[in-house]
Amino acid sequence: MTKEDVLRESSEGDSVLGRNSLISRNSERPVIHQVASAPMPSDCEFSFFDPNDPLCREVLLDPRTTVPELFAVLRQWVPQVQRNISVIGNEILKRGCGVNDRDGLTDMTLLHYCCKAGAPGIGDAESAASFARQLLSLGAEPSLRSRWTNMNALHYAAYFDVPPLIRVVLQASQPGEVDATCSDFDFGTALHIAASNLCSSAVKCLLELGANPAFRVCDFLYDY
Repeated sequence: MTKEDVLRESSEGDSVLGRNSLISRNSERPVIHQVASAPMPSDCEFSFFDPNDPLCREVLLDPRTTVPELFAVLRQWVPQVQRNISVIGNEILKRGCGVNDRDGLTDMTLLHYCCKAGAPGIGDAESAASFARQLLSLGAEPSLRSRWTNMNALHYAAYFDVPPLIRVVLQASQPGEVDATCSDFDFGTALHIAASNLCSSAVKCLLELGANPAFRVCDFLYDY
């Protein structure tokens, strides 16, 4: 599937669901939301969205602000956004977004974004882990993968070195998922991803939770 396919699928969904892509949170078929830009206040003095700023807060709480626009906010890689993952994420859910719906630009779910949001130096791991537990309780599927990166929630948590998210995701995953491979990392596991990015905390956590240190990519490719 190409990005154009996703955008077309999103557009087709919008014609049925309406301008804001509002759907039931219990929808059986997850939606790929259309691509939009982040909604910045006209008098904003900075180039990123800050939920703690009164003007941005007003936009965030405005029911006319759409799900695609809020996904665009989550894409902003700044502490002001990432440390408020639960605030922004809950606003997305309030607007009827399904817990396994995807951002049309990145093909990521809220759980994927949550696993990034705990990154050291930019996010808050404990806050992100708490929101991840909320998403999982609502039916978030940890095995879902972004079609652009082929990464699932565990892979994102390993890549961004977030042990609390690794633990939360694996608690909700099927046995053996700790060694699930990712084609975008030469069919390596979460342990390979963490090690290749020098994410020592993630490596230690994965080993404690049963990741196989003897897993060899060449063996997998031969079996594959």
